[in-house]
Amino acid sequence: MIKPIQCSFGSSENNKKKYQDPLNKNGLVLLSYSNEVGTAISEIAPKLGAALWAPTFMYLGADIYDKYKNDKDNYNPSGRRAFKRAIFQGLTSLVAMPAAIILGQYIVSPLGRLHKTGISGNAKDAIYRHTKNIIEQAHGYAFETPEKFTEVILNTLENTIKNRQEEKNTINKFHKYYNILFTERYELLKNDKTKLLKFAKENAEKTFEILEALKSGNTKNVPKKILRKYKKILPIMKEMYNESDYSYQATRNALAEYQKSLIFKNKILKTISGLVVLIILAKPINDFVDKKIMKKYISPSIDQIVHKSVNDSKLKNIFNDMKDRSNPDGKSGSTSNLTEQEKIRSSVKSKVEGSL
Repeated sequence: MIKPIQCSFGSSENNKKKYQDPLNKNGLVLLSYSNEVGTAISEIAPKLGAALWAPTFMYLGADIYDKYKNDKDNYNPSGRRAFKRAIFQGLTSLVAMPAAIILGQYIVSPLGRLHKTGISGNAKDAIYRHTKNIIEQAHGYAFETPEKFTEVILNTLENTIKNRQEEKNTINKFHKYYNILFTERYELLKNDKTKLLKFAKENAEKTFEILEALKSGNTKNVPKKILRKYKKILPIMKEMYNESDYSYQATRNALAEYQKSLIFKNKILKTISGLVVLIILAKPINDFVDKKIMKKYISPSIDQIVHKSVNDSKLKNIFNDMKDRSNPDGKSGSTSNLTEQEKIRSSVKSKVEGSL
């Protein structure tokens, strides 16, 4: 007899699809990293960087709610599970990764001292901003000759360094440490003064060369972006000022734009370093928080607290129930038990005496 061929297509367990997190798709996962990208680009686009935090909060809210509602592929609401997920997301997306990106950007600035200028990236930014302020605020005589322009830049920079040092020594400790940790206000004080003045002098001379090129019309050595800015602003200045002033005002605006472009180029390095840190450390940080911090410390602690809370609650209910049963008229449980024992002893004693 020929036996029928038995075709095995696997058990229902084998056919059961493996659980896939609905929020773990590529497009949605990118939303969870939008705040880290925002942190990285905040140097060059602060408003966009701040706006990119919104998608992350939307993703985190959806993820925490999903973990509250479902235990993988089973509907099983659990506040404890949602709380653990909130802590995990908070530690990774809102704390660890932004901190790592900021640290990576902070490290890039001191590396600028390895350049021939010998000063940090943040110090360069400070000098560019200082030069830009002088261009926007100085009187016209400062633009008469390269010597006068350079002299104004260097004298005012020395005054700024002196004022920063006096401020650092006199303000209260809270503002002092706040400025050190969260601002670049004292960046000039962290660098050699001679190197700062040399860099400022070279930048002033280069800036004045652009000024002279714009005046003479020989724009071959003028950066294209600055030249476009100058040509765009020139007719506007012509409407606002008289014939003798409009060209000067347009030139002043172009030179300020040149300093802004130098600041932007310097900040590009910070942005790139932040994105590199994000790409390299995103997975290791997530794995470290998940496997080391959450599983070894936070999850057991939460489970222990919840377990203790539940046990304490049950014991309390049981104790109250026993108390109510043993003490219906308000007497203590120990007094009631002693009374019952005394009655039993009296009864036994009377029976023994009667038998004798």
